[in-house]
Order: sequence, then C-alpha cells, then structure tokens
Amino acid sequence: MKKKTDEFISFVIDRNEFLKNDIKKCLEYWMPDSPAPILLFSLVGKSIVKNLSFLNENEKLSLFQHIELGMTSDNEELAIAVATGLVESLVTASDANESVWKEIEYYLQVESKKHALAWKNFGQ
Repeated sequence: MKKKTDEFISFVIDRNEFLKNDIKKCLEYWMPDSPAPILLFSLVGKSIVKNLSFLNENEKLSLFQHIELGMTSDNEELAIAVATGLVESLVTASDANESVWKEIEYYLQVESKKHALAWKNFGQ
C-alpha cells in the first residue's frame, strides 16, 4: 500500500505548489511517522477545495483524472483511501459553497462522481 499511496501523492505534489505545501506540512507534522493514508488523502481533498480557483484547466483535468484512477485502482486499499479520504473530503469541504461543489462535480469522473454523490446524499 505504501508504494501506491506514495505514487498517488507524488503525482499530486508534482503538479501544484499549493497542494504540495499543504501535504508537506502534514508530512512534517507526523514525522518521523507517516500519517494514515485516509488522513493524508482527506487533507488532499480539503486542499483541492481550498485551492481550486488557483488551478488552471489542465491541472484540474489532470488532477480529477488521477482521482478517478485512484478510485478504480485494482489496489483495494488505495481505492478505499481515495474514496473515503479524498473524495468524501471534497464533498464535505465544499458543502458550504454550492458553486465550488458544482465545479468539483463537473470535473469528477464516473466512479468518483458516483461515490461523491452517494456521500453528499447520505442520510437525506
């Protein structure tokens, strides 16, 4: 799992300075240990929501494609961490701002969107 998580996070870090800084702070906080994957992925989702307006179109497309690849990974632990950490935090962090949620919903792909909508509508 560690290798898949590291690869996923490296992809995110390599593509955006805002996300890189947030992840770096989290990793430094937990040193010398590593944060639980779900915690780290949750932070990534919150950071995406917080910095969405700073991402250009290509960054958004690439990032949300990567989220979809994580959701559909044959590595079950990675897929679960992406779903319950990252995707669910995208929903939760954007709950207070409908326009941000609509933009996120637009970029989400099939499986990540299905999970996000199920989480958003849970209990309603």
